[in-house]
Amino acid sequence: MNKKNSKTEILKMLKERSGQFFSGTTLSRKLGVSRAAVWKQINSLRSDGYTISSVTNRGYRLEAEPGTLDSKILENNNIIYKHSVDSTNYEARLLAESGARGFSTIVAEEQLQGRGRLGRSWVSPPECGLWFSILLRPGFLTPAEATPITLVTAAVIAGYFREKHNLPVKVKWPNDLLINGKKFGGILTELKGEPDRIEYLIVGTGLNISQTVENFPPDLRDKATSLYIESGISHNRTSLLLEIHKSLVDAYELFFREGFAPFYENWKKLSSTMGQEITIKWAGGTLSGKAVDLNDNGALIVIDSRGDRHQIHFGEIT
Repeated sequence: MNKKNSKTEILKMLKERSGQFFSGTTLSRKLGVSRAAVWKQINSLRSDGYTISSVTNRGYRLEAEPGTLDSKILENNNIIYKHSVDSTNYEARLLAESGARGFSTIVAEEQLQGRGRLGRSWVSPPECGLWFSILLRPGFLTPAEATPITLVTAAVIAGYFREKHNLPVKVKWPNDLLINGKKFGGILTELKGEPDRIEYLIVGTGLNISQTVENFPPDLRDKATSLYIESGISHNRTSLLLEIHKSLVDAYELFFREGFAPFYENWKKLSSTMGQEITIKWAGGTLSGKAVDLNDNGALIVIDSRGDRHQIHFGEIT
């Protein structure tokens, strides 16, 4: 059994025997690893934010799972922490208007008025998700050139969870993150600028991390999911955010240098949209056809039943 799997199995065993001790000898025997390997994985879980007690001749016991975001660690990494906000995009806009630098980031434990695309609300309860916004200042880009930033964000986050957590995350054009067909996350991009320049760009991301099925409103339970529901494991949200944030900052810097090209093939591989027969709706219009490609600015290329090609820049896919 590899280290990643043994760590996962140890956590599952401790959670199944909640409030009771599990001896190191029993854990090592069940997993087929040494007691020293068990000890290393217990310490790794502690680093992830789990409180695990150990008593000689009794073993290990899970006392508490990761809870609130660690504001000190986040602020030491230049991420602004807020307990409760209307929305992190709104707070990022205030930062931008006050002259904050590019890559300034704000995360909130809770959003009272979290927003998605098309004016929809985004349920953002405390201690359940990652709700954060990154301020960007790509003054040398036009709004049209910056449009693929949403696709870049989706591809990077999906790739992270596939590689690090072995989850089949897919991206749905233009801004949804799905696991097994259910919505796991979303991205809301907003900007201020002129047709030929951007003053600032805000990329807001919402990821469902710790919710159980009961945490979702009844009308969303068959449509939404979380990292916990899909993996059965509680995760330290502070550590997750730091890793995702670094991946995004690196990706944005690459995007500013080279555009969407470095992300194009990966986005297509991760897409739940490519090759599908879809119907896309927007204010005043509807189009049905097969999604076949993206253009350089992230527009979806759809071929209708007559063989005509259409470039779709916005809309809602069903």
